[in-house]
Amino acid sequence: MKLNALLKTLGFLALAATPVVAGTAPAPKNPIAPAPVNDDLGINASLGYDTNYVWRGLNFGQHWLRAGLDGSILLAGGASEDGAGSTSLNWDVKYGFLAGDQDHFAPGFFGGVQGLEASYQRLELGAALVHDFGGFSGSLGYRYYRNMGGLNTFGRMNDGQEVSLGLATALGPIDISSSANWDYVNNYYYFDLTASTTIAVTDAISVVPYATIGYGHNMNWQFSDNVNRNRGVTAGWNNSSSTNFTAVTTGVQFPIKLNSRATLVPYVAVNIPMSGIQNLPINGTPDNYAGTVVYGGVSLNVRF
Repeated sequence: MKLNALLKTLGFLALAATPVVAGTAPAPKNPIAPAPVNDDLGINASLGYDTNYVWRGLNFGQHWLRAGLDGSILLAGGASEDGAGSTSLNWDVKYGFLAGDQDHFAPGFFGGVQGLEASYQRLELGAALVHDFGGFSGSLGYRYYRNMGGLNTFGRMNDGQEVSLGLATALGPIDISSSANWDYVNNYYYFDLTASTTIAVTDAISVVPYATIGYGHNMNWQFSDNVNRNRGVTAGWNNSSSTNFTAVTTGVQFPIKLNSRATLVPYVAVNIPMSGIQNLPINGTPDNYAGTVVYGGVSLNVRF
């Protein structure tokens, strides 16, 4: 009897230890969620509108429409958990134009024709190596500018090619960035310093106040000083005298997260030109290109 009872017990234990046939196994108590599939290409696309196109403090004109693509390619991962030590290649493509050709350099009178506005379009191609040093990041970049339209007719504008050095860091809640840019085609230098901070209102809405100040040496904003100078925007312009602070631009952005990939960014800003712009003898209306202007716009940014 004892032997029979022992055999029955061993048989029951063997049955309990046998793997259950597929389809009949009970669900685990703490299932492990599958790792999400990373389908992010690391590319951002944007469409935007600005009531004024202000570039490096100079007000080019009204009603600027723009589109762009940008991305980042990780070349070397950082050794630290926060990514310090990583190196990336950042790139971007931008295109914009003045809708309605409402420039501020020859308003109502262009090319000797009364009532004709100057059209303007710009294409930008940029790339930069960015390295995270831990407490700050540094960049070395190149940018190509293609200026098109009426402002470039008869050589009034040159294309631009720049090399740049950039630094970015955080001082508590304040983000600080600066850049030094040399346009070796147009032979000028431009330096800027920007401070900003991000204030979260809700999980989807933030407020980002910012301020930028610029300084230029031999600034010409890629306007030409060739033989057609007496007919162009820069008639009588001596570039050597245009070395000074260009403008202070300050504003507030309101990023609104629409979903996990799309963000709408309205903004409002004020541009206050300084002596580096106010003293330029440009063929145009100083109240337009060199006057203080309150402007704004909106962009839709989508990550792929």
